[in-house]
Amino acid sequence: MGAAIRHFTATTEQGQVFTVNIERDFRYDPYRDFLVCAHCEWCPSLLTTERIIDMAGEHLASVHGAGRGLTQQENESFRKGRLIVLPIVALVLIGLLFLLKG
Repeated sequence: MGAAIRHFTATTEQGQVFTVNIERDFRYDPYRDFLVCAHCEWCPSLLTTERIIDMAGEHLASVHGAGRGLTQQENESFRKGRLIVLPIVALVLIGLLFLLKG
């Protein structure tokens, strides 16, 4: 669907790890986030940000039996990209302000 920007993981009693991803589709304006299970076909309709964590935890616990140690982690490449792009955008905006002022 899109690029995974955050991962929710939980384990079962036997130690098996299950993951639900938040995927962002950059083709839409504004960008849309979707929950997608990495282990089954589960992909609910559009969500509000307040319910994403609850829905991911509920799915992992009820469907896969993974109710232990729910954690969330940001995708490393998405985090690095944001750390690089934000300073560049700030420099471009500052440059435009000086250009328009002069």
